[in-house]
Amino acid sequence: MTTRYIFFDLDNTLYPRQCGLFRLIEERINGYLSIRLNLTHAEAAALRRSYLREYGFTLVGLMKHNCIDPQDYVAFVHEVDIEGVLGEDTELAHMMSRIPLEKVIVTNATRRHARRVIRSLGVAPFFTHIFDIAFMDYCPKPHPSSFHKVLTYLGVTGRECIMLDDHPPTLATARALGMTTVYVGRTGQVAADYQIGEIKGLEGVLRDLQLLDDGGGVQ
Repeated sequence: MTTRYIFFDLDNTLYPRQCGLFRLIEERINGYLSIRLNLTHAEAAALRRSYLREYGFTLVGLMKHNCIDPQDYVAFVHEVDIEGVLGEDTELAHMMSRIPLEKVIVTNATRRHARRVIRSLGVAPFFTHIFDIAFMDYCPKPHPSSFHKVLTYLGVTGRECIMLDDHPPTLATARALGMTTVYVGRTGQVAADYQIGEIKGLEGVLRDLQLLDDGGGVQ
């Protein structure tokens, strides 16, 4: 079956974790818990760790146990200085321009956050869709329903898609749906079809899949 789409996770996938942007988001999460739930910083950090262990995502625990408005939460935690951290990545833009498969963002963040990130990186024109946490009805990846909504909207099956992500459980769900999976990260062995240290290793994966020739065109 022909590969038609590449699904890109956003945070810690399109840009390197080492840049520190996601640490700013994590600080905002702890701040949100402190403010909205009237907790000390230590209590907020402990609650977040508990929700991450039990549910995989802080938001899921907050919705289940604290009646938090998910729109309020995601708007607060993603209000960080993206432009002060991320600059234009011309090498990434050149890579995107050489890959003529359709590219979409699939993220547990907000559409506004995603737009700011891809604008700062200089790659916004290459993405045809942004599927954010609101599109997923605040049921984040790796829940299968989030992927089913995206696949249904695009009118494709998992076998027609490649998924890049830094979160192994998300890749496990994508793989179960038939997607070709690419883990973006440097920590150990992950159950994915491919593993690359950072996003610019994608071209090598596409060549291995015979989706890209050395001149940057689809074979």
